[in-house]
Amino acid sequence: MAAVISNTGPIIALAGIHQLALLSKLFGTVQISPQVYLELSGGAERIASNPVAGIDWIKTETLTQPMDPLLVYELDSGEATTIALARERPGSLVLIDEQKGRRIAEKVYGLSILGTGGVLLRAKIRGIIPSLKPLLLQMKANGYYLSEKVVQGLCAVAGEA
Repeated sequence: MAAVISNTGPIIALAGIHQLALLSKLFGTVQISPQVYLELSGGAERIASNPVAGIDWIKTETLTQPMDPLLVYELDSGEATTIALARERPGSLVLIDEQKGRRIAEKVYGLSILGTGGVLLRAKIRGIIPSLKPLLLQMKANGYYLSEKVVQGLCAVAGEA
């Protein structure tokens, strides 16, 4: 199975709706960069409060090659290292929600991407969750940005229009 590498956003969104375990059910192991781990902690001084601390199926992986300067210049450190990590693992799936990061991952580097909504849709299609729309609405209620167009599109694909 190809590596699945997550940025901060999908982990925060899924943890916020108590669905983080979906990643393990769908993908087995998920890799994150040390920078994503720090972002999840809210900074080095709050590392003990990290929502992924102690989860054995989320593995922190370090880059082995220098990052492309484009990534450093255009993206925050979590997004940049997530994409760089995926570039080191051909065939990887990148879990990322931010539009600019998605566009660079897909258009510049040809990476396969999936957002949190897509993760939930896969879980619905595989019968892991009974319904998609309530989870999307809960994400929005938690302050996670999802456009109405994205919500409607995902619900339509899931047969929940």
